[in-house]
Amino acid sequence: MAGDWLIDLGHSRIKWARSGNNGLLEHAGSSPIEQPGPLETLLLDAPGGRAWASAQSRPEAIDWLSALARDRGLELTVLATGNADLPVAPGYAGLGSDRWLAMQWPWQQTGSALCVIDCGTALTVDVVDDAGRHSGGWIMAGLATARASLLAKAPGLPRRLTTTDASERPARDSTQAITSGTALQMAGAIERAVDAATAELGKDPVVWVTGGDATAIMPLIRIQATTDEHLVLRGLAMAANRC
Repeated sequence: MAGDWLIDLGHSRIKWARSGNNGLLEHAGSSPIEQPGPLETLLLDAPGGRAWASAQSRPEAIDWLSALARDRGLELTVLATGNADLPVAPGYAGLGSDRWLAMQWPWQQTGSALCVIDCGTALTVDVVDDAGRHSGGWIMAGLATARASLLAKAPGLPRRLTTTDASERPARDSTQAITSGTALQMAGAIERAVDAATAELGKDPVVWVTGGDATAIMPLIRIQATTDEHLVLRGLAMAANRC
């Protein structure tokens, strides 16, 4: 039997998958939120069934997804934070559903104190204690957001940046200085947040990392971590199985 569709409407990208057995995901993909054609095409070939969505996006994107689900004959549930019986309850009102969902799979796998780091449009760090309680976290500008803000405020800087090859070595041109400097800024923020989480928890947490910029940032971080790009979707799959 085909699984449910899982859709993460992020700030800048749409990510999707179909739930499979044992927490595995099938047909996983993503696209810029302004270019949803790949998902529209994929759903043409699989009408009917259920879809679950996490939405941190603009209202018009949610309206688009609702219309698409109706057109494809899908029963759509847009999951709000706390609206499913998941192991880690939100630590405070107003917590984004993406952050809440991203903590669920790591806790199920780890069962001990952890940090979940999401390297997306925003860089978020969330802390879960040994009892599975969300202890709060931090929100910072993500890598692309930090670079765009810097260039907007400093028009004399080079506009064509490389998006990879960040290094800890001092850069010898402005393009590389921005590329490496902003990635180093993110790495330092993550390390500082994990240090603060360690002090809060009284022990070293298990660290999980997700998000599209993880591959650019993680080589600069002196922390052992498990990387999984699908934590929000895995959380959605867990919610779908419990509802």
